[in-house]
Amino acid sequence: MRFYESSSRVRNLFIICLFELALLLYCGLNLSISYYEARLFFQSDEIIGYLVRASCAIFGQNDLALRLPMIILHASSVVLLYKLSKFYLKFEPDRIICALLFMLLPGTLASALVLNNAGLCIFLTLAILYAFHAGYNRIFYVLFFTSFFIDGDFLILYLAFFIYGLYRKNAFLSWVGALFFLASLYVFGFDTRGRPSGHFVDTFGVFAAVFSPFVFIFFVYTLYRIWIKEKKDLLWFVCICSFCFCMVVSVRQKLELEEFLPFCIIATPLMVRVFFNSYRVRLPQFRRTYRLITALILVFLGLNWLFLIFNQIAYKFIDEPNNHFVYKFDVARDLANRLKEMGLDQIYTEDSKLALRLKFYNINVSNSSDTILLNSRDYKFADVKIKIFDKTIAAFDIRERDAVGK
Repeated sequence: MRFYESSSRVRNLFIICLFELALLLYCGLNLSISYYEARLFFQSDEIIGYLVRASCAIFGQNDLALRLPMIILHASSVVLLYKLSKFYLKFEPDRIICALLFMLLPGTLASALVLNNAGLCIFLTLAILYAFHAGYNRIFYVLFFTSFFIDGDFLILYLAFFIYGLYRKNAFLSWVGALFFLASLYVFGFDTRGRPSGHFVDTFGVFAAVFSPFVFIFFVYTLYRIWIKEKKDLLWFVCICSFCFCMVVSVRQKLELEEFLPFCIIATPLMVRVFFNSYRVRLPQFRRTYRLITALILVFLGLNWLFLIFNQIAYKFIDEPNNHFVYKFDVARDLANRLKEMGLDQIYTEDSKLALRLKFYNINVSNSSDTILLNSRDYKFADVKIKIFDKTIAAFDIRERDAVGK
């Protein structure tokens, strides 16, 4: 009987994952390439750059192919997190909730769609942790060694393994963590230049946005409770090292938080374990508050997740479209399509950021072009209007070079 119940829950998780995947593909189709992503695509030697270029070479140079590697990494991370949670959570329903919570976090959604190292860091960290717990020593050390050549973002992971080795009195693991930590510092460095400036509150705010406020509060509580009362696992060392490092260093300087957040966002098995440990020690009549809080948080996360997926609706209620939080991911593709409809595949614009974005959509931006693209101040009489839900979010004028000169 338990086997069938477990199979049913896993099947339900699989259906949820397929639903999430469909919405991610929908969202990927509706996001244009941003300037940072265009730089990553055309100019970067990072592994993410190679992955997205390979994807576009296979599936064509379009928005879905651009984001497909990140979506695949995200789907693989969900599977790895579910398998990793078996070493932290005893019951199958807890593991399902753990995976669901991970999928609903705003930071996880961002890592599944935005081109940066966060999605790769999450995937590789989960793979390393799973190989370690499962006893796949060869795979573990291969992945651990490989992470060093990907990026300097794994500095915190090496530090966590060093401290965990000391805690468990595992000299070999401590030496491995220490050597990789020092080597990462030597090769990639850590920038401490500039005048000291406090960014503690800003860092706190970013963490709250990535987790959502209520989940972030429970994340901090989880780290603290495990510190003083519960068993300290490897995952806890990874999360506590990343979080404490960010909080301490942010007092002095601004950090590139995308280098540290992936090591915190994978804390969902710890949070679920702490929650259910507190839940199950109470009598049934005293569990109602816990169930209510859980339901409210999951509903809030679900609504927030759907809002992020269907974010373009927000344009209808914003007076200044460029204040929309995903504005930098809009305009470029629609503008390129309009230019192609007008028979223009070569233009000139002084906006170098827009030029690089248009290049992805096969619009050649050349100084020798006689056609000039200008930002329009008058949306009503502009030559090209970019609309979302019947609201103009950007407008451009097209002029011939001689006419502009006059």
